[in-house]
This record gives sequence, C-alpha cells and structure tokens, in this order.
Amino acid sequence: MSKLFSVLVFGLCVSGVAQTPQELVQDAQQKQRAGDLEGAATEYRQFLKLHPEATAIHSNLGAALAGMGRFEEAISEYKIALKQSPDLVAARLNLALCYYKMGRVEDAATELERVHTASADSLHAATADNLQAALLLGDCYMRLDRESDVIRVLEPEEQKHPDDLAIAYLLGTAYIREKRVQEGQVLVDRILRNGDSAEAHLMLGTAKMGAQDFAGARDEFAKAVALNSNLPEVHVLYAKALMLTGDSDLSVKEFEAELRVDPYNFDANLQLGAMAKQEQNYEEAKKYFLRAGETRPGDPGVRYQLALLDVEQGALDKACATLEGLVRESPQFLEAHVTLALVYYRLKRPDDSKRERDIVQKLTAEAQAKQPGVKQSEGKLQ
Repeated sequence: MSKLFSVLVFGLCVSGVAQTPQELVQDAQQKQRAGDLEGAATEYRQFLKLHPEATAIHSNLGAALAGMGRFEEAISEYKIALKQSPDLVAARLNLALCYYKMGRVEDAATELERVHTASADSLHAATADNLQAALLLGDCYMRLDRESDVIRVLEPEEQKHPDDLAIAYLLGTAYIREKRVQEGQVLVDRILRNGDSAEAHLMLGTAKMGAQDFAGARDEFAKAVALNSNLPEVHVLYAKALMLTGDSDLSVKEFEAELRVDPYNFDANLQLGAMAKQEQNYEEAKKYFLRAGETRPGDPGVRYQLALLDVEQGALDKACATLEGLVRESPQFLEAHVTLALVYYRLKRPDDSKRERDIVQKLTAEAQAKQPGVKQSEGKLQ
C-alpha cells in the first residue's frame, strides 16, 4: 500500500473538505468498520478512479458491496483484485462466499477448491480461514451430491479437528450416503455424546432414507426440524420423506420452509416448480425453475422443465430449440426425446417426429434389457 499512498498530489473534495488519497481510504475504512457501507463504497470508488491498480481497495470495495447484499457488483470487484493478484486468498474466499450466498454452488466450489489446494500447500494450513474454506467446500460438494469429494476434503480436517461437530456432521453424512455406515455411525455417536441434536437426527434420517425406511427417515427429520429449523437441507429432506410416505400437502409446506432458510435451494425450487406446473400455475412454476437455474446454470433437468412449460403455453419453437440442445448434449435423456417427438409432431415435422420415436423405442429397449426378468415391450408413444 505504501506505493499507492506515495502519490499525494491529487486533491479530492468530499463533503467540501479536500482529502489526499490516503485520507480518503482511511475515512472509507473507518466508515466500513462503523457499518456505513454505502459511504465506504462511495469513497473506495473515488479512490479507484485515481488508482485502479490498487488491488486491496478493490477487495475492500467488494467486501462493502457484499455486506449490502450487492453480490454481483462485489463479484466484479473481487475478480478485478484476483486478476491483479491471483494469489490473494482472502479475495478468492470472499468471492466464493458471494457465489455461495447467491446459490451458485458450483462456482463457489470451483473457487473454494483453489483456496483449499493453496492451503494444503501452505505452511499455515491450520488457520481458521482455511478450516472455513474446507467446511464450505465440503458443504458445496454435499449440496452437489458429490459425497466422495466431501470425504476427500474433510477426512484430513477431521483428523486435525476431531472435536469439530460441523466436520463430523458433514463427513458422517457423506459416509452414510456412500453406504459407509459404520464409519458414519462413529461420527453420529460423537455428535450424540454432546446431547440430542438436529445434526444427529438428520444423519440418522439420511441413513434410513438410504435403507428405504422412509417412515423412519420422516420421523428422524421431524425431530431434526423441531430441534433446529434453520439447519441447512433439513426441510427439503423432511419434505422428500413426506412425499415418499404420501403426505404431499405437508411436503409443500416444508419445501417452502426450506426456501425461507435458503432461497436458492435447488431441490426446493425444482420441486415447488414441478408442483406449480401440475396445478397449471405456469408463472409461479417458471419463477421457481428460473431460480433453480440460477443455482445450477445449464442444469438439464431445469432446462427440460422450462421446455415443458413452453410446450404447455404453446411456445413450440422455443421448446424445440431447448429440447434439441438437451438431446444433443445428453443423447440418453429419454424424457427429452419423448417430448421432442411430440413437439415435432405438433410442428408438422413428421419425419423428425418419427426419428425421435425410433430413438425412444431404442432407449426403452436398452433400459429394459438391463433389468433381468423384465419383459420387453414395444415402447410405443401414446
């Protein structure tokens, strides 16, 4: 920073008082510490007009903007800082946090993996920031259903921090989902020794879901909700168990409760969108699907649901373009081929419709052939 403040020939007028660049930054930092984030951001921007090369100030501005919930603007500032100084770990961690808070979990995981890798290579790998990065990365991978990556990241951390219940919860859940139940049970027991907890019931519910004991899972998730209704994923897991045990009305309420905790929860948005579509509430469904798409950009399931909405609303050309992209990228996506055949038929493109029908029959036969004892059918579309 000394290089930045060596040039003090500029005068700035703020509230009628001339300030040097150094004074301007000091005033902005004081405002940031006092909670006047808007004032701090204004003065950081004024300084950056003179010194756009000031990496630390771009990072400070990003923090002020993130504190106001202006995550897109914060991301732009953190990216500038990292372009100028790619090894600035604090800025990369803050960038990941912005993505995480926006529900852009894959983007957050990408940045956190870089922080985690740098931490593993560092002589100071045991710092609180590095533990935070590992926990956030583990949580991201859990949300992305990448349990093996959760285990890869958190097993070393659990050895260094055996009393950390957050690590025990994430790692234990990953073990259970990967059918490594005995290892998961060790961590469940560790959590239970600290008293009855939502985390332990959530892990036990996950184990029972894996064993297809849906009623048992439902009861465990209900206990978890009662103990801590703000625990991430607790409402959405409870909702799924409720759906599997026939209580769809209460499941809707639980999916909605999850969104009050985490507005960007992918599963909750996707399920509520599907339910709204069934009720022919297409605008509401689109709102949920778009939010799910913000969380996982390009997700095939979300794009397929949006294409179905277009079909329902008569936007056949738009639906056709989406479905053609889906089957090109995922040739085994049976439902997309089925719907595309229907769309081609309605667009009066019989040859294309027949081609898709033939693909559907082929994929259906291949799927049935993998199930011993199941008689193959014609696979004709209705």
